[in-house]
Amino acid sequence: MDLSIRQLTEADVDRADAILISAFSSESRTTDLRRYLDLQPDGWFLASAHGEPVGLVGSVDYGPFAYIGLMGVHQKAQHQGIGTALMQHLLDRLDRRGTPTALLDASEAGHPLYLRLGFVDCDRSLVYQFTGEDKAPILPPGVRRLQPEELEALGAFDVPIFGANRAKVFRSLLTAFPGRAFVREDEAGRISGYIFAQGRRLGPWAASRPQDAEALLQTALTLPFDGALSLVVPESNRPAIALLERAGLQLVNASHRHMRRGGERHPGRREAIYAQTSFAIG
Repeated sequence: MDLSIRQLTEADVDRADAILISAFSSESRTTDLRRYLDLQPDGWFLASAHGEPVGLVGSVDYGPFAYIGLMGVHQKAQHQGIGTALMQHLLDRLDRRGTPTALLDASEAGHPLYLRLGFVDCDRSLVYQFTGEDKAPILPPGVRRLQPEELEALGAFDVPIFGANRAKVFRSLLTAFPGRAFVREDEAGRISGYIFAQGRRLGPWAASRPQDAEALLQTALTLPFDGALSLVVPESNRPAIALLERAGLQLVNASHRHMRRGGERHPGRREAIYAQTSFAIG
């Protein structure tokens, strides 16, 4: 096969989106693609067979680890080794950069490939959905909107939970979704949790205590969303699952394996993560 792999550019976004729509039978992800490309301009790769784009993969390198996402091959080009070639290209690049660990969320279809490439299972990532009615915009005690000048403090709170500094992600989301990020403080006035409400997705969302997470969820559910609201929660966070079910969210997908390649242990504390940003960037 005449296969070539090169770095994704802004000019490729629509073609990359068409690949993802075909691979995952999903809606357009051009907005997400542009955001991810902005976060890591050199981290996304396009595969072409005989000159025609057929596959995509990428990662955001957070330093201690990279998060891999959007690995997809157009339906007409599947089962020809393109996914393997893309993943090997990306992993070789991460190895050359000295990135010690790679994380991803694998579908059932992709799981055997990642096992062959040296990934091991760490957890599961569950998708929950909410279709309830919007509520009155009343903030619970101790919850307030996140301010741009607090991003450094938020990053410091988040590092032990996520395992790396993702201030660039927070900054990007705060710009894209103004007024839709909240923090909660403890009795000493320190950040004890936060939540970002994207257009139709909750996350990232993390909290030190279940009561902080609950107050943040109550706040987020006062906002309007563009259709059914979804989020990705680690199965290892049992209080999160209990909270979501009490709040009326329903489990719609439990098939994704959270996987790691490299390192002796998972770099973060998934038991304190209540929602990932997305499957693509953690």
